[in-house]
Amino acid sequence: MVAVSLAAFSNALAIEPVDKELIPEAREVLNYLESVYGKKTIAALNSPNNVEGIGQASGKEPAIVGFDLSGWNSPPWGKSYNGVVQKSVDAAKAWWQKGGIVTLHLHWIHPANPDGSAWRSLHGKKTASPPFDFAAALKPGTKANEELMRDLKGHADFLQQLADARVPVLWRPFHEIEGGWFWWTDQEKPENTVALWRFMFDYFVKERKLHNLIWVYSAAVRAGVGPEAVTAIDRRRRFYPGADYVDIAGIDIYPSDKLGIGKPQSDTYAASFAAMQQVAPGKMLALCECEAIPNPDLMAKHGPKWLYCLPWWGQGKDHPADWIKQTYNHNFIITRDELPKWKATQ
Repeated sequence: MVAVSLAAFSNALAIEPVDKELIPEAREVLNYLESVYGKKTIAALNSPNNVEGIGQASGKEPAIVGFDLSGWNSPPWGKSYNGVVQKSVDAAKAWWQKGGIVTLHLHWIHPANPDGSAWRSLHGKKTASPPFDFAAALKPGTKANEELMRDLKGHADFLQQLADARVPVLWRPFHEIEGGWFWWTDQEKPENTVALWRFMFDYFVKERKLHNLIWVYSAAVRAGVGPEAVTAIDRRRRFYPGADYVDIAGIDIYPSDKLGIGKPQSDTYAASFAAMQQVAPGKMLALCECEAIPNPDLMAKHGPKWLYCLPWWGQGKDHPADWIKQTYNHNFIITRDELPKWKATQ
């Protein structure tokens, strides 16, 4: 059990958020995260649909659950698309009211290719997307800018519902930012991707006044090709938007023999943690996506002590029940029942 006094962190402004007008509910969450960072690791999980299987295997629930703000079903902003997003927003509200922490990512369909996906190449039945025209998209008056703003407005409208409900959100846009498989990665000029991040930040925070967002930067398992791409400090730094735009930094890691990345039962991903310390100095570091929570015995004894670890799958082949039971019941791992009682949900 994590013995953390609510008053001890809710009243202390130990960490300065990048949004200076962050609502008290979100600041309370951010301060709590800082209070446990380096001491224990928080259990997270992608999709509310996976929570039941975790409970069946361990008797516990994740403290953080991830939701997708993308509606997936083409075209964006159609009835089907909007319905999917609305379900995510409603489920996120319910998770917060239950006492959990919400994180949101976005598989943003290419703004100029409504029949495509977030991926640059073919993805299932989704068509491949053309290279994203960053210069035109960030220039008012162009068609590309109209498409970009249409999507930013649409997503902001849904985020507004969470802001109105005063739900804090760990907001993780442009995930796996330097990987190259999503349209938002400019491999030739990473500074364009940085400009897009800052553009979104300015629109969401300064114009739309979405002050419930805690901004989470999420790197890719590799930045380039070959084992050396696991660290690739200089290249990774070029995609980082800067300390003034990021509250929490992290990375997505899945096992890979080619990259020398082991299974979570035996690997805690120390090399990637060390790399991100250099890319985002001073920021709390999370394992934003993974196959399963890495070995908690090793993390507790040797580190790294990730802020949270978010397995992408529920109970299954890559996230077996015995490992879920072992990790979720480990003293080093924080589950939902160990979170403080948030003032806003009492």
